[in-house]
This record gives sequence, structure tokens and C-alpha cells, in this order.
Amino acid sequence: MRTRIAIIGSHGLYANYGGWDQLVNNLAEKKSKNIEYLIFNSLESKISGQIPPGVKVKYLNIRASGFQGLFYDFWSICLCFWKVDVLLLLGTQGIPLVFFLLPFIKIRLVSNIGGIEWERPKFNYLAKLYLKFCFKVSTKISHSLILDNFYYRKILPEKVTASVHIIPYGGTIDSSLIITDAICEKYPFFNKKYYLSVSRALEDNLILELCESFAGTLNHLVIISNFSTSVYGTKVYEKYNELSNITLINGLYNKPELDLIRRNCTAYIHTHTLCGTAPSLVEMVVCRKPIISIDIPQNRYTLNNQGFYFNDFSVIQSFIEVNPILDQYIPAEEIAESYNWGKIIKSYETLFF
Repeated sequence: MRTRIAIIGSHGLYANYGGWDQLVNNLAEKKSKNIEYLIFNSLESKISGQIPPGVKVKYLNIRASGFQGLFYDFWSICLCFWKVDVLLLLGTQGIPLVFFLLPFIKIRLVSNIGGIEWERPKFNYLAKLYLKFCFKVSTKISHSLILDNFYYRKILPEKVTASVHIIPYGGTIDSSLIITDAICEKYPFFNKKYYLSVSRALEDNLILELCESFAGTLNHLVIISNFSTSVYGTKVYEKYNELSNITLINGLYNKPELDLIRRNCTAYIHTHTLCGTAPSLVEMVVCRKPIISIDIPQNRYTLNNQGFYFNDFSVIQSFIEVNPILDQYIPAEEIAESYNWGKIIKSYETLFF
């Protein structure tokens, strides 16, 4: 008999929005035979390919992001609560509804708390209060709590009844593409030395400050982000897209192309300040490229203190000039091996039984 598991909180199967969506894809594709998944796909996430065996997809005509995201999670929970054995919550914004439903049915609750969401600038005061409340409820009623970064243990209350597990995201690099004349025509920066950064267009990812640090220099910067989805992203794009040494790529979700850009960069610059184990950083660890990272504890845990760290963006240019060879800042191979998706999926599946 299969264990039935509903996944709540992602954009859905084969969505292109972030770490949780990559996690969902790998859970579905690498699942054990004794597991059956129910995955909810949002209005933005239509599947064109084949759905893996043992996976059911339910489409909801609502967005998974923004204010609608709360109703998306509530609706998903209402549709599946009496039909599954396990709820896997990716983020905890739907947990108040679970709290009221738990007394009526026996179900296992596994919660991935995400990051310190209530500290993100994009949320208003009431939203931050609600998200912090949801986090506290999750520590009280979950059977298992998943943290994607060891640093987040510090935010847990002293007494937590749930078992606590540190399970990061995984990473894979597609090596199917090579640089051709057609690729160089599309991405002219392949003909030069360039530094890469990949992130969502959020204020706490500091892409504006990164652009400012490269403006007017001889070093070429490539940033891949969802610039058009936010006021902040649009502001950055309009201000810096015309500079000759800065290339801003809006919404690149073609993994072979994205990974070709990753594989050929001189170094990767990571500027996330409120992520746990950032998937974009994990991908570059797996890619075995030099890492230049903003100095916060989450990033140090992800990199096991390897790479180069900065606190001030003005340091980046002087560091690049003084260090023409950056191989010593490539994280060790054993760190890359710790982000193997197969191992990570097994860690998740042990929590479902």
C-alpha cells in the first residue's frame, strides 16, 4: 500500500520559480515506489511534459504568489486533508488551517519552514506578524520540522516537540550545450571574461548594490533575475541594462542555457542576505566555480566557510584585481557531493513514515 502525500506551498510540478519548485520536481521524479504524491499547480504553472508515475496533479485557478498565495495554500489543504496520510508544507503560511483540522483526522505533518520570511522587506507589518505567528504554530503542531540551513536552529524555541532535521536543497548542472556562434550571437558576453550572479529581484538580494559596484569598471557582470516581476527589479533593469559592462537577463528558465552560462563564468557572486541554503548558490557549488559571497552565517554554512566573503560591495573590485586566479575559492568536491538530490530525497522520504 502506498503512502499518500500532499505537497502544499509550491507553484507546482515543473514550475520555474525557485528552490521549492526544484525540490518538488525531484521528489516526484526520484520517489520510492511506496509513495504517491498529490501536487497542486497554480494558474502560472501549466505542465506540457509527462507526469511521473505515482504522481497526481491538481490545477487550481489561482496564483501561488502574492496575496493570493495564502488562499492557494488554504484551498489546497481543504481539497486534500481527508485524502492523504502526510502533509508536506513548503512554507508555513497555511498552517493555521491545519491547526483547526488536525483534531478531526489522523495525519502526519512535515513542515519545511523556509527562511526568516517575516524579515523580508517586501512584506508589510501585518504580513510579517502573520508569518511569524505561522512559524510559531508550526513548531508546536508539526511532527517533523525541516530547516534548509543549520543556522536556522537559532530561531527555534527552546522547547520544540517536533523532530528537527537539517535538509538543504540539491543541485545538478546540465552539460549538454556547448558554446557555438549562435550562442555567442545571443549572449555576446561569452567572448569575454564575466562574473555571474543569479537571484530573484528582491531588495534583500542586493542586486542594485551589486550593479553599482560594477558600474564604470572594466569587469563584466551578468545578472540573471526575474526583473520584470517587481517594481524593484524593473528599477534595477532600467537603470543598468544599457551599461556596456553589465548584462541583465530577464527570466531565463532554459536550464541547459542557464547552466552553460554558469559553467563558463569566471566566478559567481552571491548576494542573498535572507535565504537559508540558497538553491542558486548550491548550483554553483556543484558547478565547481569560484564563489564570492556576501558574509552572512547562512552562506558560510552552505559553503562550509570556503570561498571569499565580503561585507562591503566596494571590496569586490579590489579583490578581483588582486586575485586574477581564483581557483582557491572553489568549494571542495565533498561539499558539492553533500548536495546530491538522491541523498536529499531519501532524507525527506524517511520523514513520511
